[in-house]
Amino acid sequence: MLERLLENWLDSASELSYQQVFVQMLSASGYTVLHSTRHCLLEFGKDVLAIAPDGVGCAFQLKGQPNKQMTVSEFRRDIQPQLVQLMSQPPAMPGFPPGIHRSYLVSNGSFSEEVQVAVSQMNTAPYPSKLELWSRGKLLDMALSASTKLWPSEIDDTRRLLDLYMADTSDQLPLGLLAGMLSSILLLDQRDSESAPPSVLELSRVSSSAMWATSIALSPFVLSENHQAVAVGWTVCRAMLQAMYEKNGGKWEVSHHFELAERAILDALAALWVEVSRRDHLAMPPGLEDSVIYGWRIGVLRGLLSSLYLANESQPLLPPEEHTDLGAWLMEERGAPDLWGEAAIACEFPPLLVLCKKGDDTRVADTLASLAATIIALNQADSRLALSSPYYDGTASFLAQMSLDVEESEKETFEGSSYMARVLLLSLAAIGEKSACKRLWRDFSKLSHRYFLHAEEWMYLVPTATQGQELTRIYPSTYEWSSLVSEAEGVGRIPNLPIWLLAMWWQACPHRASAGPWLSSLVSSRTQVTPDIQ
Repeated sequence: MLERLLENWLDSASELSYQQVFVQMLSASGYTVLHSTRHCLLEFGKDVLAIAPDGVGCAFQLKGQPNKQMTVSEFRRDIQPQLVQLMSQPPAMPGFPPGIHRSYLVSNGSFSEEVQVAVSQMNTAPYPSKLELWSRGKLLDMALSASTKLWPSEIDDTRRLLDLYMADTSDQLPLGLLAGMLSSILLLDQRDSESAPPSVLELSRVSSSAMWATSIALSPFVLSENHQAVAVGWTVCRAMLQAMYEKNGGKWEVSHHFELAERAILDALAALWVEVSRRDHLAMPPGLEDSVIYGWRIGVLRGLLSSLYLANESQPLLPPEEHTDLGAWLMEERGAPDLWGEAAIACEFPPLLVLCKKGDDTRVADTLASLAATIIALNQADSRLALSSPYYDGTASFLAQMSLDVEESEKETFEGSSYMARVLLLSLAAIGEKSACKRLWRDFSKLSHRYFLHAEEWMYLVPTATQGQELTRIYPSTYEWSSLVSEAEGVGRIPNLPIWLLAMWWQACPHRASAGPWLSSLVSSRTQVTPDIQ
């Protein structure tokens, strides 16, 4: 079964969709990966740069040709000029070993005899580096070898991986399947009292296994160009790797996995921006059906692409003109957001951080006040339009609103309570909006305010925590302003993630857009105003 799955994957994968798995196979074979090219608006040459187990630098050029044989005409027209550069110039990459490097042309198809002869002739030329061909057979051998070390050991994890691989790639990512698989692989669902602490060697192995399994699971979504699913999937993997790292005291080197996962997220976000920026409109046929979810789509896109904008401020992902265009798209006035559920608030937080960094404090305050007023009004006890909790994604929220798939006796009620109203009101207090808080307080104090406290801090970075307390807070009808400000200042710390990645975590898991991490990010962004990049 394993070999059939890997063969199926190899025989359907594009260059982009097998690159992440190839990187994991190199790592499992003892290579140290230094660079994996972003297939987006900025590329840097060789697809993958790595150091072999014997210390020699290696440069890999990848081609995706599933079930095809590369002809000599294709080779000379499309690939040979790149290979001449690959063989004649050592990669200019920090950490790449000096001296003669090895060059590879990798394909998940095959090479015709004429191509092999042409490569032999190139290797007789006075280029410093010689070229080696790796075809489907070599990749399958590497995949099978890596799978013996990295394939999930539990039957349930294998089933989840197969279900993910066979999922509808035009739909949203089955987050529960991915999170369940990664929780098991990364030993996050084990209680400390149940087993001995894992060794450094075991922690390193399960980290690689999680990356490998995520790469395989998401490859069909990459092939279908479902950029949202790919970005969300790698975000969950990256966050849960961080959770495992913190749970086990940071005892081993995992930064290379962090970097590879972050690259995959940003690749997908950049590809999403390319698609959005090239479209005349964002409506999808049929128009009548699409009108129901159009507002949801815009909110999701703004949340994802604001995360890309925040990332671009700290590392060069987009050309300057694209960064400017992205900023302009994000700043367009689109009217009030479509609040299809409380989870929609998580989509609004990254654009607010962009506004903070641009110094537009007035628009930030107005938006927060408007969002707070809407949720407080809609979720009153006598409301018939109460918003679903942030644990409901878009699909679940629409089904809940239409009372579909749920027996009346099992329906969850949202009237009279809220998860996000408290977060928003504390946000207003944190930025000094006393009059807005005073105006909202009367109805705010009528709600039951719900939130979750994790048993341990690392559990914040797991989609479903197994330990903690669900709390409800009811505020008095009058409250001291100083007490509210103090509460806003003391709700928690920001997780050890870059701010753009934290914003992406809220897009993957809207119920994690809780008071502490959000308020810390809000205050931090307001003190780090950056000018527009021209």
